[in-house]
Amino acid sequence: MKLRNIFLTGLSAVALASCSDYLDVDAPSKNPPEYVFSDKKEMRNALNGVYAAMLTNDTYGQNFIEKLSFNTDVEFKILDSEFASSSAYQRYECDPDGGDIKKAWDALYTGIERANMLIDGIENADIYDEEDSELMQMLGEVKVLRSIFYHDLVWYFGDVPYSLLPSYKSPSKIYDVGDRTEILSDLIEDLKGIASKMQLSTAQSFSDGPQRISKDMAWAMIARLAMTAGGYSLRPEGGEFGTMKRPDNYKDFYATAAEYCDSVVQRTSHSLSKQYHEVFVGNCNYDYTPGDDIIWEIPFGTLSSGNIGYIHGPKMDNQSGVTNHAWGKASSSAQLNALYRYLFDEDDVRRDFVNQLFGYNNQGEAQLNNGRTNYNGKWSKLWNKNGLGSATEGNTGFNFPYMRYADVLLMSAEAENEINGRPTQKAIERYEQVRQRAFPGNSAKVAYTGEMNKEAFLKAVLDERKFEFAGENMRWRDLVRNNMLGEQLYWTFFRYYAAADRGSGYDSPVGEYDFGNGSVYDTKWMNSLYYVNNAPNDNYYSFDKFPQASPNVRVVYIVNPYRLPESGDEKIKIKVDGKDQQVARADYMNWFDENTSRPTAHFCYSLRGYIYCDSKSGSILINDNGNYVGAPDPSVFPSADELPAVRYILPYPRSVITRSQGKYVNQYGYR
Repeated sequence: MKLRNIFLTGLSAVALASCSDYLDVDAPSKNPPEYVFSDKKEMRNALNGVYAAMLTNDTYGQNFIEKLSFNTDVEFKILDSEFASSSAYQRYECDPDGGDIKKAWDALYTGIERANMLIDGIENADIYDEEDSELMQMLGEVKVLRSIFYHDLVWYFGDVPYSLLPSYKSPSKIYDVGDRTEILSDLIEDLKGIASKMQLSTAQSFSDGPQRISKDMAWAMIARLAMTAGGYSLRPEGGEFGTMKRPDNYKDFYATAAEYCDSVVQRTSHSLSKQYHEVFVGNCNYDYTPGDDIIWEIPFGTLSSGNIGYIHGPKMDNQSGVTNHAWGKASSSAQLNALYRYLFDEDDVRRDFVNQLFGYNNQGEAQLNNGRTNYNGKWSKLWNKNGLGSATEGNTGFNFPYMRYADVLLMSAEAENEINGRPTQKAIERYEQVRQRAFPGNSAKVAYTGEMNKEAFLKAVLDERKFEFAGENMRWRDLVRNNMLGEQLYWTFFRYYAAADRGSGYDSPVGEYDFGNGSVYDTKWMNSLYYVNNAPNDNYYSFDKFPQASPNVRVVYIVNPYRLPESGDEKIKIKVDGKDQQVARADYMNWFDENTSRPTAHFCYSLRGYIYCDSKSGSILINDNGNYVGAPDPSVFPSADELPAVRYILPYPRSVITRSQGKYVNQYGYR
C-alpha cells in the first residue's frame, strides 16, 4: 500500500483510544489495543494513523509554512495595522487566545498520543521481537514521527507538557512540563537506540522512497534534534520576555549532530544530482526520486490534503469558481520578503526560480506583481505538467520535503565549525557541495574564499541556508539557534525602511551591513520596472520555460528585474502574437507615503512585535521586554548582544492553562 493513501486508510483503520482531556484532542478508536498490537497488519494501519496526524492544515499542510512561519529577511507577510493583535504571529505578536495556536497545539499532541500508544503497544506486544526487522522498522518510523511532533512543540512553545506514555497509562492526565533540553536529549537517545534496527532507503523492501521514514531519516533527525538542543533558545528566566541561552554542554550536542550527519553522508547514497528547480518541480508532479536531495517528505494525499503549491507560487485568481486554464486557483499567501532577491549572487540559479514577480488574473492573463512581497516559486500548481483542474483550489497533495540532504550537509558544516572553533576541511567541502548545485560550472563562486575563522564561516553557512531553504520554515529557527534573530529583524526593518524612504540615509548602513559597501543599493534598488504583461512563454528565465512544461501559459517579460535600465530599455519592443509591443513602466518600490513623509504603514508595522515606526511621531521603537524604547540608529551597527531578545515563543493556549487547574502558567510576558 502506497503511503500516498495514508490519509484515508490511517484515519479509518487506526485503533487508538481517546486522549487526555486537557490536551483537547481525539484519536479514533476502532479496535481494542490488545487486538491491534497482536497483529502486524493492524500495527501498520495504526502507524498510518500516526502519519495521518501530520496531514492537517493546522500544522505542516499550511500553518507551519504560512501563519507560523515568522517574518524575517526571507519569509514575509505584510501586516499594516498599528494596533496590537492576538494573532499576528508573523510579526511576533499574539496572545493565548489566538486560534491557530490552539489548533497547532491540539494537532501536535494528537500525533504524540497516537505515537505513544503505538510505541507502547508494539513494545509490550506478545509478538515483540528485536530480531524482527519489519517490526523494528515500524517502531523506528513511529519514534521518528514522535520526535518530529515534540521538536516542533519545543520550537514553538519552549518547555512543554511531556510524556512518552499514552494518556491511559499516565499517572496524571495533566503531564508535567519537561525542560526542552531534557526532552530533546530523551528523543535523541530514543532514536539512537532504534536507528540501527531500521532499514536504509536503498533496501530492497523499501518501496515507498522518500515518502516513508528510513534509517537515513532517523540519522538526519538525530542531527536536527541535536542542533536544536545545542543552540540558543529563549528561556523564561531573566527579564520579562526571558533571555537567550544555550546549555553548558552545547558542544556535546553539536558533536552528536556532526556524528549523525557523517552517518548520512558516508553510509547512504544521497546526493544533489538533480538541478535545484527539479527537486521542487518533482514535488509538484508526484515524482519521487530515491537517493537524491529529499531524505523524507510528508506524504500528503493526492488532491485530498495539504496546501503546498496552493499557498505558494504565482497568485492565480478564478472567476465563478473556475479558471480558464487547467491549474485552478492559488492563494499565494506564503510569500517572500521583496528585498530578499537582492541578497542573492547574480549567478545563483536559485534566485530566479524562487523569487517570482508576477501572477495571473481571473482571465488567466499574466500580470506584474508590483507589490511589497514576492511570490515563492519553489512550489506551484503551475509546475504540474497536466494541471490539477480548473475548479481546484487547495488540497494539492504535493508532498513537503521535511528533510533534505542539503540540510544535512549544511548542519554538518555548522556543527564542525562550532566544535572546532574554525572551519575544517570537511566543513568547507560540505558547504561547497551545496554551492555546486547553486553555481553549476562556476568553480570560483563555489569555493569558500572567506576568512578561516569561526564567525566568518558561520555567516557563510547561514547565508547559504538563507538562499537554500526559502519557504521551508527554517530561517527564523536558524537565527534563533545562533542568537541572531534580533539582529536580523533589526536590519530587515531598516532594509525595508531604506528602500521606501531613499532620503532617510539608512540605505548606506544597510548596504554596508549587507555587502560591505554603503553605495551598493544605489544600483540594486530600482524605482521603475519595464515590462510586458501576458507575453509569450519564451526563454526569459534561467530555469527554462515558465511555467515548466506549460508553454501555453503566458508570462510577464521584465526588462530590468535586477538592474537599473540601460539607456533605451524603456523603448524596447518585443513580439507578442506576431506584433510589436512596447514595454510598459511601473513605479517599483513606490512605498513612501507623501502625507506622512515616511514609509507606508505596510513597512512601519510588519515587524510590530519587535520593531516598528510610529505613524504619528515617526519614532522608530524596539520592544525591550515589553517596553518600546528608541531603537539604536543603524549608523552605530548594534551587535546582537546590544539588541533585546525577540519573543518568538508562543503562549500556551488559554484553554490549556484553564484545564491544567493551576499546574501550567504562561511566561514570557503573556497575560
